[in-house]
Amino acid sequence: MKLLEMQEINVFYGKAQALHDIALDVQDGEFVSIIGPNGAGKTTLFNAISGLISYKGTIIFGGKVLPKKTYDTVQLGLIHCPEGRSLFPFMTVVDNLRLGAYRRKDKEVERDLQEVFELFPRLKERQRQLVRTLSGGEQQMVAIGRALMGKPRLLMLDEPTLGLAPIVRSHISKALDEIQSRHNVTILLAEQNADFAFKHSDRMYLLETGKIVRQGTSAELQYDPYIQQAYLGH
Repeated sequence: MKLLEMQEINVFYGKAQALHDIALDVQDGEFVSIIGPNGAGKTTLFNAISGLISYKGTIIFGGKVLPKKTYDTVQLGLIHCPEGRSLFPFMTVVDNLRLGAYRRKDKEVERDLQEVFELFPRLKERQRQLVRTLSGGEQQMVAIGRALMGKPRLLMLDEPTLGLAPIVRSHISKALDEIQSRHNVTILLAEQNADFAFKHSDRMYLLETGKIVRQGTSAELQYDPYIQQAYLGH
């Protein structure tokens, strides 16, 4: 079943067009990645889905046309973990995590908080620290944990490995495997690091200059000569 479907999405910044007739879909339970260089339009695409910027075209989520207001998309379980993290640096780790559950009224918030700590044990150790005192990798863990506290049906991760050391990327990689297998969360990833994306994805889209220029399963695209040369260093 298609959880997310985008039809003819166009985005303009003034007279400049950032996205050109984007069409993609994400099946329920899939891990789909959008790869491409910096400036290709990946963040713009995610911001459009989240209702942070205006767009032309249609986005369908869970079989219904997606509202163009961010609060409404969050209510539906479409949770965006943005590039740059957007954390509150002078609040503690645990308070940042709790903010992810601000819209929830169920009784499972504390249980889910403990599951985030199981996923990222460092955060449990540092839960009373101010976020600004954490390393970049630890802050990324907070950002992902906060998104999980929103109880996502679809988790959108924008450049989660950007600027991170290899050992931290490894921790994030293991966490994504755990998130999908244990919590049955559908994931849409935007990532410059093609090797990282290929490791996790069922299907992939290559976005360049605001246009999708390649798409297919990870197995298919891994042997695409252009992707091998331009993104995998083969």
